Amino acid sequence: MRKLTTIGMMILMLGMSIPTMGAMSNSRMRKEARFLTDRMAYELGLNAMQYDDVYEVNYDFLNGVRYLMDDVVRGYGYAIDRYYNCLDVRNDDLHWILSDRQYHRFLQTEYFSRPIYTSGNKWLFRIYRVYTDVRHFYFGKPHHYATYKGHHHRDHHHGVSYYKTNRKEHYNHPVYQGPTKVDRRPGNKPGMGNKPHTGKVDRKHENKGKPNAGHVNAAPVKSGKDKVDNRPSRKETPASKKVERKPAKVGNSTAKDAPKVKREAAKRTEVKAKENSRQSRNASSSRNATRSSEARRTARNK
Repeated sequence: MRKLTTIGMMILMLGMSIPTMGAMSNSRMRKEARFLTDRMAYELGLNAMQYDDVYEVNYDFLNGVRYLMDDVVRGYGYAIDRYYNCLDVRNDDLHWILSDRQYHRFLQTEYFSRPIYTSGNKWLFRIYRVYTDVRHFYFGKPHHYATYKGHHHRDHHHGVSYYKTNRKEHYNHPVYQGPTKVDRRPGNKPGMGNKPHTGKVDRKHENKGKPNAGHVNAAPVKSGKDKVDNRPSRKETPASKKVERKPAKVGNSTAKDAPKVKREAAKRTEVKAKENSRQSRNASSSRNATRSSEARRTARNK
């Protein structure tokens, strides 16, 4: 009995030492990849092609590290090395997709360039320290959200980035020319770092969902239910200019006022006709009265 009790206590203590997050399921991995991609599209101004490609890269990264992170938290060297290799591959793939300006901003935003950190016996996503509403999405799901399974990862392309090989077919913007590898954090873990993000992003957009001007012309998705495809547009189209059309002039008035002018002219004509008719009747009555008066005077003289 004592042995069973001792074994039970050992199992309980072992269970308490296991990280609370654990490996992700496929469905959760897709949701995490989409959430991260959605915020990158919002802040970096991705178009539709970039949006789909960035989702693939984020998916491949999470798929590569999801079974490693428990050992990363425990401090195993092999897991930490593989984690940073996966992160370097991800960031290298992204630099073939993003423009030079976008990639510079990507590097300056820690919750994009270093999406995972460790805290105690857990590993977490930095993005949720800034965007706390996990149900809110600015854009719809990528078109291959449920069907992409890692076939563009460089493991399937002889170790060469698929996005580098096919870049000329999709993009013509200038590419970032600097280093893409990530410096390791003190202690060899993807920890919090010396200066954790302070959350200076304007949180008003959490409710308003203002899209990035010039790059995204789709309405934001207000909830997690995506019945409408609101992905970023494939082309950067300038906003249509409204041309103010001036109405043509008719005489001293405009075409817009022409019906009113005609009604007023008809009314004046009608009033004038009535006035002429009244004057004619008055003149006729006056002549008749004069004739009657002259007839009476003639009769008295006789």
